[in-house]
Amino acid sequence: MKPDHQFGARRVYYNNFAAHLLNAYNPNMLYPDLPYRWSDADWRGLIEMIAAFGFNVFEFWLVPRLFCRNALESELGREFTRQLNVVIEHAHKRDVKVEMLCSLATVGPDWRTFCPNVKAEWEELRFLWSAWAQRFPELDIAGIFPGDPGGCSRNGCTAETYIDKSVEIAGLIKEKLPRAEIEFHTWGPPFFAWGIIQGPPGWQGEFAQADQHTAWVGNRQRTERSMIHLLKRLPDFPEPTSVAINLGFNADGDPKEGEDGRPWAREIAKSHRILTWNFSLTEGENAIVPHFRFERLFAQRRKEREAAPYSGGICFTMTPLLNQLSLYEAAHSFTNPDADWRELAGDFFEAIFGPAGRDAVDFLPLFEVVPDWGNYAELDLSREEYHARMTRFVSLLEDLKGSEGNRGMVDASLSPDGSHSAFGASAAPTLPLHPSPEAYRQELLFFAGLAADLTAPAPDIDRLRQRYWDRVYAIYDQLPEHVDPRPHAATDRLIQFFQEKMRNTTTRQ
Repeated sequence: MKPDHQFGARRVYYNNFAAHLLNAYNPNMLYPDLPYRWSDADWRGLIEMIAAFGFNVFEFWLVPRLFCRNALESELGREFTRQLNVVIEHAHKRDVKVEMLCSLATVGPDWRTFCPNVKAEWEELRFLWSAWAQRFPELDIAGIFPGDPGGCSRNGCTAETYIDKSVEIAGLIKEKLPRAEIEFHTWGPPFFAWGIIQGPPGWQGEFAQADQHTAWVGNRQRTERSMIHLLKRLPDFPEPTSVAINLGFNADGDPKEGEDGRPWAREIAKSHRILTWNFSLTEGENAIVPHFRFERLFAQRRKEREAAPYSGGICFTMTPLLNQLSLYEAAHSFTNPDADWRELAGDFFEAIFGPAGRDAVDFLPLFEVVPDWGNYAELDLSREEYHARMTRFVSLLEDLKGSEGNRGMVDASLSPDGSHSAFGASAAPTLPLHPSPEAYRQELLFFAGLAADLTAPAPDIDRLRQRYWDRVYAIYDQLPEHVDPRPHAATDRLIQFFQEKMRNTTTRQ
């Protein structure tokens, strides 16, 4: 086996900054006049951090809002292009490759799915793929994935259509970017919603929230037909092409009966590099809290290592300025799936705050109490016990103030070309963190204080909901409701959990 095909050889940091996932801890790449914008120095700081953690690929989604003619010709599109090329340049200096992920056929801010079997729509998709590929001449990997909110089922489109048209787009990309690798993504039951999703009468591919549940209807016969066709067409993809395929054809990558992806992964691996593509292991796409899902993360990595010759996979994040610990653990889960994840968390906190930081590890699992995609742990504490423990965590975090000094702090004063080191001499031996360790401590303190207040004897729920919203999602007060209204739903789910689920003496998911 080639060294770069060994387990965990490719460790992908995937930052999803789509419009429905904007928050205070994610870069706002879509609304230049609104908060949460990142400077070039912020991006260089992030690259320094993830490279130090052990990632060797940075992946971003070319979201539908940008994947349209209007964006290409706008100041937004030009600035996005400029800044991502800055990111690519700095990533290459740190030996980190860059991947652009794009849905095969989802276009525009309204997330409309174009139909490859409609000539004019397919010609437009070819134009957009060609134009964006040329915007990033030093891009290392172009990822093609089925789509969010799903694929096409109009005019005879099936999962096989997705495969065939992806072959065509892969060839087009190689014409424009001869040195780039292709990554072909599977997802869902399989190939998310292609030929499955059922739109309303007269549907022309527009996003319909009420019909999204139909995207997850699959069956074994469909899976076999689709995967057999993929194996047939794999030789037609240009070299080199990797395939992202989870252990199972469902949202959690669970290889349960009828949705087992392992036999297909092993077959594909005979000729192509395979990678995992599991969003739910680190944070999912809903609850924004400091996450601590590492038992499941490492268990899944061991299953992947045993199941097929995987070469690595992604770590998904929509909160890179809050969940740095998740990123650190995810990178290590690929390099050493047998590691003690609690010890790793302790190492992380000691590197940032000194030996006293290790005490924080005992409190972090308390944040993972909200039922959410990928979070299935149980917490058995009374409301009073939970409140007492979070109050102690607040005290610990307050005591850690000043203990970090310059530990791991990324220097925001990089030169425009990022040519000199991002770290001062005093910080070189410690773990780089972006933003500063003090900023990280302040965020943990906010969430610990909020959880303590939510479980107090008589919490002011409305005031606390507003506190959370203003800290995390304030940008949406200045935007129209997105087609995927996730921020309000995620906030309500978190607040309602504390209001209702913790009303009784026992807390249990």
